[in-house]
Amino acid sequence: MKSKQIKRRRAARKSVGARLVSALTDLRDTLKSGIPLHEKFTVRTVHAPAEPARYDASAVSATRKRLGASQAIFAQLIGVSTVLEQSWEQGVRGPSKLARRLLDEINRDPEHWRSKIEPRTEVDAA
Repeated sequence: MKSKQIKRRRAARKSVGARLVSALTDLRDTLKSGIPLHEKFTVRTVHAPAEPARYDASAVSATRKRLGASQAIFAQLIGVSTVLEQSWEQGVRGPSKLARRLLDEINRDPEHWRSKIEPRTEVDAA
């Protein structure tokens, strides 16, 4: 039984390898011919988003205050510990690139994020 599985795997690898060689050969021939790539292949141009803004202690604090949140609630909202959020606001540490992207999103649409932290009534909590 195992030898059949091994043979199938080898055949699949050869198939993938053969397809890869064929595709690369086709690409090479197209480049040599001078035909624009977009005429023969699907060509996509992708632009990465710009670098997130830099956030110093006052910028982090201003973002939090824009939401009207305590440090603990703000930390919970963005998924970090309260101690880490406090270290950002004290200038001990700076937010990571991922955290800065999230802070950019919060500043882009603060109303959306404020709605995530509105107090719940007893009925809502149940």
